[in-house]
Amino acid sequence: MKNSNYIEKIFNKSRDELTIKEIEDFFVSPQEETSILEFKSGGVEIIDLYKEITAFLNTEGGLLIIGTPREQKEKKEKVICQGELTFSKFKNKDWLYQKIASNITPTPVDLKIVEFISDKGAVFLVDVPQSMNPPHQSSADGKYYIRLEREAKPAPHGIVQALFEKRRVPKLKALFKIKKNDEMTDEVSVLIRNESSIPADKVGIVVDIFNISNVKSNFRFKPLHDKLGDKLSMTYNSDAILPSVLSIPIDFTIEHKNNEYIVYVGYWCKDHDFEFQFITYNPFFEEYVNSGSSKESNVSLTDELDSIRNPLSKLDS
Repeated sequence: MKNSNYIEKIFNKSRDELTIKEIEDFFVSPQEETSILEFKSGGVEIIDLYKEITAFLNTEGGLLIIGTPREQKEKKEKVICQGELTFSKFKNKDWLYQKIASNITPTPVDLKIVEFISDKGAVFLVDVPQSMNPPHQSSADGKYYIRLEREAKPAPHGIVQALFEKRRVPKLKALFKIKKNDEMTDEVSVLIRNESSIPADKVGIVVDIFNISNVKSNFRFKPLHDKLGDKLSMTYNSDAILPSVLSIPIDFTIEHKNNEYIVYVGYWCKDHDFEFQFITYNPFFEEYVNSGSSKESNVSLTDELDSIRNPLSKLDS
């Protein structure tokens, strides 16, 4: 997953703009823990934080606030915090980073910690992203945790196994970038990126473009006809290994008809099943009209092709 920003989601302020006064004001009214929000008062022991952070990493991420008012449990195990902050005696965020990195395996990346240091002590906000490399294990007890509603709980064996399987395979994704060249041509760039820590071997790519006049590229595009209709198509196979830090660029120039067109990209590799993504682009307004993928069934390529070939169908829908 991309970097999280739960601070902004919860406080409606960026990390750099948030002040201690706004945190104090937040707890003037009762605040409840949620699936993405965990409270710890200033007296919490460092060893008790590892399972909370591990659970966020293995689930959807979240925000851990250290130095909150003392937690009060209400009905149905709800945890409520209200009142004055209880400041932590932890040294600083660098010390906290070091403790987290040394006691969670594999070491979490992209954690963001905001600190507020005063004579009374410190308040820390630990912004935890969902991990791209699960499962993570707490060294305090050797357990894997997940976040279930408001609590960190040990993950059942089946979930741990599923998280390991998620880690062990590459995760390919296509990114599209389109820039106007002149009135009748666009510069298109498609990046095939590996978003997993596992390298991708023997990557294959197919690019199909519908409803255009021509395409110019170092890659060889051929005019083809299939059940979806006429298109310009190219296939690329690479023997190189694609790690997470690199991408495969497919660049080309489209001569369009001043009408919407579709760029479709399919990709696969040795340990990754075939998947596809496509975008519909309007060159006149210079905007993306629609998108779809093999993981999203709400938008189909067939429907999009019908739509651009029969513009009146949009008015009927």
